[in-house]
Order: sequence, then C-alpha cells, then structure tokens
Amino acid sequence: MASVQPVLTDRQIRERAYYDEYVRRRARRVVSFAPVLGRERRPWNAYWRMFELARDLFDAGARRLLDFGSGDGGSALLYARIGYEVEGFDISEANVALARELAQQYGLADRTRFTVQAAERLEYPDESFDVVMGMDILHHVELRGAVAECLRVLKPGCPAIFHEPVEAPVFDPVRNSRLGRWLVPKEASFERHVTEDERKLTPGDITAIRAMCPDLTLEPYLLLSRLDRFVRYPRRLRWSPLERLDQVTFEALPVVRRFAGKVVLQFSKPA
Repeated sequence: MASVQPVLTDRQIRERAYYDEYVRRRARRVVSFAPVLGRERRPWNAYWRMFELARDLFDAGARRLLDFGSGDGGSALLYARIGYEVEGFDISEANVALARELAQQYGLADRTRFTVQAAERLEYPDESFDVVMGMDILHHVELRGAVAECLRVLKPGCPAIFHEPVEAPVFDPVRNSRLGRWLVPKEASFERHVTEDERKLTPGDITAIRAMCPDLTLEPYLLLSRLDRFVRYPRRLRWSPLERLDQVTFEALPVVRRFAGKVVLQFSKPA
C-alpha cells in the first residue's frame, strides 16, 4: 500500500510537526527485543504485558496485526519478531521513514509495512486484521473516531489492546496543581516527550469506549511506581520493585485500582 497524505486537522498538524522534529532531535534508535525473546516475563510492567498478550494471540492463531499509531516502529518490530505480518501507520512522515529504516536494519522489512495515515481515517479495507495493538496512542487522537476505525478494520470477534495513561483521583489533581507542575512540568517538551495536545484518558473517555465496546476490560498499572522517576536503583536491577509491589497491591486491594495511572485496555469487535 502506498503512503496516503491525509487531510489533517490543526491538532493533527501540530502532532505531525512535533514528531517530525522529535525524530530529527533524538539519538540513533536501538530496539531491544528482550520482551519477546527468551523466557523472562514481567507481568507487572505494562509494556511487557502488551507483548505477552500479543504472543499469546499469535500462539492462538492470529497472524495479521495492525500497530495502531506505530511511531518509530519499535513495537512493530517486536510483533514481527514474534511472527506477525505487521502493518503500521503514523501521522509523522519522519516516524514512518525511521520505522522503515529500522525494519531494514533489523532484517524485518519483509514482515512489516509502514504508511502515513491518520488514526481517525484509515485506508485499510474492512476486517483486515486479526489483532490491533496500540502503544500510548489513544490519548493523542480524537477518541471516538479512532476507536471506530479500529473496530472497522478488525475481523469480527478479534481483539484490540491498547496501553494508555489515565486520569486518577487524588493523584491527578495534585499533579495538575501549581506544586505538581513545578515538580514535573507538563508543557510541551522534546526532552520529556510531551506534545501540546496530548491528554490522559478520562473516566468519560473510558465510558465512551465501553459504549462502543461493551466487553471492555482494564488492567491497572502505575500506583506506587509513580515514584520511580525519583528513585535511583542499582544498575544491575533491570526492573522496578515498585512495579512488582503495584501488582501485588492491585490484586490484594481491588478498590485501589481506580487510582492507577496506566491501563492496558482490551476490547473486541462484536462477532
């Protein structure tokens, strides 16, 4: 499929310009395949959980995967290493060019295809994919239009899985206070990888998704591990003890799940 030049809204134009410049500024990309190679599992880490779910679906017979908002292609390459035939799209031409370059570099160009598209109006035919995966994309786009397109391109009964930040009571009011903004600024930044228009999913957003996808489920992440940005762990420790503690806490005290700062959302296209 040839790249399509979409007609963009003002917000989409800002997002595209941000990521074109972000790619230009960042250091050369190195892709780690650790989450899909070897026997190590980190179910307490939301990103590793995404790849665990993708691997389980592949083992169950899924073969065509859409990386929904594929960015620089890093996640798509891991899905391709699992064995998927992967399509990816992004609104940024620079991201798509980098994704193609990385696919060549890591010998996965024959299993991946990247195009320039907008999430709210995709060019893929109806019912094209066995699974849709998205990493931190829904909070950058017009939610209802993007979810509708996600459902359109999925085959009946097939799943979509997204990793997203969400608003949480107590934490986000503090985070948005003057003190919180002083401690951790929220303005657009290339250093912190924050765009002008991104925003966490709200309870209203979750309700809107559930109205379209009644089987929606949420796995909570990020409770005490919010403090990881302020903690220095020994270099030999490759994972966060606070993430593991979060998993134990969510399982032991389901009432605190509403305070999670990230979720893995799963829903499927009605059969």
